[in-house]
Amino acid sequence: MQPIDFDTWPRKQHFELFKNFTQPYFNVCVTLNAQRLFEYCQQHNRSFFQAYVYATLKACHQYSPIMLRVIDNKPWLLTSVRASVVELSEDDSFIFSYFNHSPTFTEFSSRATKVSKAAKSQPLFSDAFNQTEGQADLVHISVLPWLNFSSFSHAFSEGESLGIPKLVFGQYDKSTGLMPLSIDVHHSLMDGLHVAKFINVLQNNINDFCKE
Repeated sequence: MQPIDFDTWPRKQHFELFKNFTQPYFNVCVTLNAQRLFEYCQQHNRSFFQAYVYATLKACHQYSPIMLRVIDNKPWLLTSVRASVVELSEDDSFIFSYFNHSPTFTEFSSRATKVSKAAKSQPLFSDAFNQTEGQADLVHISVLPWLNFSSFSHAFSEGESLGIPKLVFGQYDKSTGLMPLSIDVHHSLMDGLHVAKFINVLQNNINDFCKE
């Protein structure tokens, strides 16, 4: 992590305004065009799910505002993040898998496959959960491939927030190539403009996936 020079940071007053809100996150729902990515994965026998999680982690490392966190009531900039991903277990309950960023999709997919398999054999409160959840260097990702939603809200508690972004990917529509995405970010760290710029980076990664 790198500390932010708070006195010269342009968001100093915005940070002070929002950091103590009972619910400091704001949400937007957008539509991604994932047709090129989906068709590429189908043609090359690659996991569509792993592909868009990989593209998301890559986008996070390319756009610094989404790497900001609130630690000890101060803003910090992370140098790397991991994905805490909700996956479905065999009994239709969910578990968390923890995916690290990798420089190539081949490397990411190999590791993610092993992580997913191990996570699905463990209870929700696994050793990985106990060792990982609550740490700042995460991005929370949920997947709802059964729902084509246009709005979304999360369960939340009134505890201290680290400012971790929360992303939810919805159902991919094969007829249109579109997929909904809900994104929640901490308002002391990001505004709507920052979300729009991040979505643009993510969409470009999705478009360019087949070039890797």
